[in-house]
Amino acid sequence: MPRHLAYAPSRPVWQEMASMHGRALLFLCCQSDPRLTDDGRLNAEARAHVSRQARLKAARRPRDVKFISYSPETIHSRKGHGPTKDPIEAQGGTTSNDQPLAIEPHRGHAAFPPSQRIPPSPAAAGAMDPFNSLAVSEPTRDEQFLLHYAFSRTLPAFGESDLDKHYLARSWISQTVESPVVFYTQILGSSTHYLISSPAADTQNRIIAMGLRRKIQAIQALRTKIEQNQPGSSEADHGLLLAIFILAIHGSFDRSDRPEPHPLSPLATHRDMNVYGRMAFGEEHINALYYLIEQKGGLSCLDQHTFGYVLPLFDIVHSCRTGSLPRFPCPRQLESMLHGGLWKPDPEAIQMLTTLGECFRPGSDGSCPVYLDRKVVKPLQVMADITVALDHYCRGGQGAPASLDVLLNNCDWAAHTILSIAPYTRPATSGDSPDQGSNASITTSLYEICRICALLYVDIVILPTPPHTGIKLRHSKRMLRLIEDIQQERPTEDPLVTDFLTWATVLGAIAARFTELQVPYLNHIETIARNTDWDTIHPRLRRCLWFGPVCDGPASTLWFEARQWTHRVAPKPNLGSDRRARSRYDKTI
Repeated sequence: MPRHLAYAPSRPVWQEMASMHGRALLFLCCQSDPRLTDDGRLNAEARAHVSRQARLKAARRPRDVKFISYSPETIHSRKGHGPTKDPIEAQGGTTSNDQPLAIEPHRGHAAFPPSQRIPPSPAAAGAMDPFNSLAVSEPTRDEQFLLHYAFSRTLPAFGESDLDKHYLARSWISQTVESPVVFYTQILGSSTHYLISSPAADTQNRIIAMGLRRKIQAIQALRTKIEQNQPGSSEADHGLLLAIFILAIHGSFDRSDRPEPHPLSPLATHRDMNVYGRMAFGEEHINALYYLIEQKGGLSCLDQHTFGYVLPLFDIVHSCRTGSLPRFPCPRQLESMLHGGLWKPDPEAIQMLTTLGECFRPGSDGSCPVYLDRKVVKPLQVMADITVALDHYCRGGQGAPASLDVLLNNCDWAAHTILSIAPYTRPATSGDSPDQGSNASITTSLYEICRICALLYVDIVILPTPPHTGIKLRHSKRMLRLIEDIQQERPTEDPLVTDFLTWATVLGAIAARFTELQVPYLNHIETIARNTDWDTIHPRLRRCLWFGPVCDGPASTLWFEARQWTHRVAPKPNLGSDRRARSRYDKTI
């Protein structure tokens, strides 16, 4: 028996089962829950589960189902020359000569020390499930590994405390060991996550095939489950909902390499937004999911340990991708990040709190700038406060937030609030002429630019996604049309509006990098930068929404490149139509 069991102290697994009062399963242990005591008895939920599985499998032959754990000594070969190369179990109990799965480092969350978070390979693992818990016969070693990957690597990303993460993982594990369809979808989900997170792994083709096989089985089992499901059975409904939810998230995925237009915000990896951003949602399963939730009476009628955290976040992310309004009310309540001592701003943060977002505050007389609708004032100010806290987190030092979890509640509230604001102007359609201007007033157009900028900032800093989602391109394309309409048709001399439009242009240019919109945005920046250097414009940008570690690098690059156009002796080419010039700048920016 290995000395270190996954998520458990160093005792035999059957003794651990006897000591985990209040814990649902033997292989998930949360030491942060002070209510858990060691009284030498299995809890009622564990005993009931074992009894159910024993009855279900009474007619089957005994099996030796193994869960993943490891001892640090088993990571290396006996000669100490690297990972073990033992064969991996193949489908149906045969063996395979493929290399073991390997885990790449992850920057998003660290619920456990890196050496204890994920076994490096199935071949280096060796603990057993003595109660034969799984509802699916003879999972391969790869599948055992991927289950552990899901429970140890992906699920701990969700929740705002160790106890929240424990309850969510425990509820998902319970559904996985009870329901074959949930087991199949878990393998699909964890295999997709693993393939995206570990692109250099030499097991990619094998894992893809396994994920597709389990996806087919999941859909078939789901159809059977729907046909057999009895209305009013909450246990069956929750397993069905969880399976559909996982299928909805993991419709397909994009492994292509695309250049990031800006450095990653720390919030991009904290909840794996960079990973899930490469997944394409399954719309047919999304429609079924929303329908079933509404039939159940809404989010509040679902099991909160299983769905209370992840479904509202999914609704926000789905709204971001589709450009539609969120379907569910926001379950978050706005909270001060200063309460409870979780964040104590240092002098630099205090100064930033007075300047960042200053251009989005009403004046002393209560009046708002012409570009600012009152309904966006509060979410914009909350995003400014989040940015200051995030900056302090990156700098570190006295009073800095110890974890990004401190920011998540307000991140979700701000994103949901901005997404819930309907567009102020009619989006352009395919039948519109490129020269056809908007019939909206300048105030309405400015309101819409402000709303789009807020959505862009959400996608760049607050709930960041990779370029694969197309969110940045969609928003930057819409905003470019509005900016050009205002500048060409209805120019303004108001300095507040000028600074606001400069910020909007730079933010749109950052989002449009490495796309067909890069050069049109550079043309606009060149006009602004002609008589203004970066050191002059930078403090004015920081009066709006601006996160330096993400925005400063690409913005200064764009600004200096645009000024080079201005100072050339030769006439500036018409880059909007010159393909050679466009490709040259695509490569250098």
